Amino acid sequence: MTKPDRPTIRLFVEGELAAGQAFELAQAQAHYLRNVLRREVGSELGLFNGRGPEFRAVITTLGKKAAWVDLRETIADFEPERPLTLMFAPIKRTPMEWILAKGTELGVTRFQPVITEHTQSERLRPERLQTIMVEAAEQCERLTIPSLEQPLPLREAVRGFGGRIGAAFEAGGFSPVVQQLQPEPPSALLVGPEGGFHPDEVQWLADQDNVFGLSLGPRVLKAETAAIALIAVFQALVGDGGKHPDFRGSARH
Repeated sequence: MTKPDRPTIRLFVEGELAAGQAFELAQAQAHYLRNVLRREVGSELGLFNGRGPEFRAVITTLGKKAAWVDLRETIADFEPERPLTLMFAPIKRTPMEWILAKGTELGVTRFQPVITEHTQSERLRPERLQTIMVEAAEQCERLTIPSLEQPLPLREAVRGFGGRIGAAFEAGGFSPVVQQLQPEPPSALLVGPEGGFHPDEVQWLADQDNVFGLSLGPRVLKAETAAIALIAVFQALVGDGGKHPDFRGSARH
């Protein structure tokens, strides 16, 4: 949902932004605006860098290889996000890209790949996955881009994490997610690979002081479905799911 007074096109940039500044866009962004979106000089867009507010920008130069914009007023104030790590086992390319895209839309701030006994693919394409996260953030009016960490063995990732972890298990004996999240919300969520965790991993995780098990219901879910379902339930129960889409407000300076 886009607010009526905000540009429908948003671009993430690396540089520092300030009102009144002339800013040069990357060549790929110039190509995108000119040849894909068919924008012209005078068109408006939003620019954000993941560290500060979003600015209204007006295109002043739009060539084949370069584009310049003038930055105008702030149109969305920056607010720190609640940290939320998603630990997930790498899976096939398309569903894994789906996890990162939808996880970004749902407010994950950090993705931590973990290598498990049943992990079938340990290969990641960081540049491609970074592009997916950026595009998802641009689409959903988010002001930050999640971080994507290097893959770690499951036990190393869990031992090295400084907070509580809610882990989704297919095995029985774990309380429903609704009952477990609310008393003391975790700062990380963990889902297993295709085929689930190895029984030894389930037992090891159950023995860790900073891990508690979660049940997502009676159906066996695909890894990507479990990841998105768990994030959505978390945000609805203890995260920002109750906030209106306009919670950032519209600043006028």
